[in-house]
Amino acid sequence: MYFAMDEIGFENEEKIKTIASESDRWQFIYDTAKDYGFEGIHITPSLYTRYGLDLNNIPDYLQDFKLTLHFGGHYKTTSEKDFEEFNIDLEKMFEIALKHNMHDISLHPPVDNLHGFNPDEKKVCEEWLDKVIAKWVKEAMRSNISLSLETHVTGEFFLFGGLYEYAKFIDRHPDLGVLIEITHNYYDKFSEDDIINILSNKNVKGLHISDALQDVDFRKGTHLPVGDGMVDFSKLLNHFKDIPDLFGVLEIKANNDDISRSLKSLRKILC
Repeated sequence: MYFAMDEIGFENEEKIKTIASESDRWQFIYDTAKDYGFEGIHITPSLYTRYGLDLNNIPDYLQDFKLTLHFGGHYKTTSEKDFEEFNIDLEKMFEIALKHNMHDISLHPPVDNLHGFNPDEKKVCEEWLDKVIAKWVKEAMRSNISLSLETHVTGEFFLFGGLYEYAKFIDRHPDLGVLIEITHNYYDKFSEDDIINILSNKNVKGLHISDALQDVDFRKGTHLPVGDGMVDFSKLLNHFKDIPDLFGVLEIKANNDDISRSLKSLRKILC
């Protein structure tokens, strides 16, 4: 198992905004990951766009790290047009991943942040998602990279209404990877044992790591520094740690020191 950088820390976010040159901003990302001591970088297009970084301009030296690409959210896929747009987006992600020797591409299940899914939309969307996944899992295997689906099942807005529904979908696509979203699953009251029992016999590829609390406001209960919530990371990491090339991505929205402290805490667990 190795640890990868996602969020760069509040102070670093302010600093990167002051750097005029895109090439210098890429160098800043590299230096930041080195300074923290990460072995990998988890590149999220929406985050990097915020930093003024074009994924078509990723420098070759970034391959000093193990690289993964997190496509992130996709909206309802309920028509042929939506299906084609999804395919176009994934084709772009695969081009970037192959060009830069990334070993995993991950995505959210479809989401509707405004209205959620009614039963008919849910059925149709899942049928379209089956088609998208079946096509691109084959391409991933041909390309010797993995395609993973995040366990993002929070509330009524995501396609799957919990980890059990997610697991049923995954069972139809055994070569599809699983990216476990710890903070959201715990916030949704899936315990560490639930996560292990439901997902450990699947094709787990990575962990999105941040602490969480239950029964509080969503923003106060998710993406916390390790130790600021109630997640038993020792149980989870020690269960999954021996999976080859497992990536643990720190998705912690916090200051630089909290990210550094969290990484050190996680490393102690694996010692």
